[in-house]
Amino acid sequence: MDNETYFDRVYEKTYRPLLRYAIVHLSDPTDAEDALQNVYVDFYRRIERYGHLDILSPKNFLLKALRREIIKNYAEREERKLYLAEEYDESLPADAVTFEDAVMNRAMAEQVLETAKRLPPEMYRVFVLYYGFEMSLQEIADTLEIGREAAKSRLYRARNEVRRRLTRTEAIYGEKSNE
Repeated sequence: MDNETYFDRVYEKTYRPLLRYAIVHLSDPTDAEDALQNVYVDFYRRIERYGHLDILSPKNFLLKALRREIIKNYAEREERKLYLAEEYDESLPADAVTFEDAVMNRAMAEQVLETAKRLPPEMYRVFVLYYGFEMSLQEIADTLEIGREAAKSRLYRARNEVRRRLTRTEAIYGEKSNE
């Protein structure tokens, strides 16, 4: 089998599950598609250069490459955030955003995310796809291959559980600070 035919067969078999993996692990569907495209381009170049006979499991090979690409994406995103934050802060009037406000907003977002990470996996995925990826319930249902009502129910339960846990945490810290 020539390299091009091999690539086409691997692409057809792996694209959908790898895209689903990328979407679940990245916070933007566009980033997920870009990461997967980079993986396939590198894979194509690799088999053009060295062939494919030494690749025992193309899916595992591509999944490993995708994981590296996701890590790279997060590192680049953090660099962009820092650059944009500095640029944004410089463009604001001195009294527009206080340091305390910025810290509180970031801390609150991190607290919500950390709380959500402790949800059961099926609820966490829906929560992240809805709030992180801004996907509709139907898009979530299609991506996770579940019904729309199941996606809606998981999101509802996830929201309530995050809210309950955060409220309980505030009550605990509120009591400690009053002592």
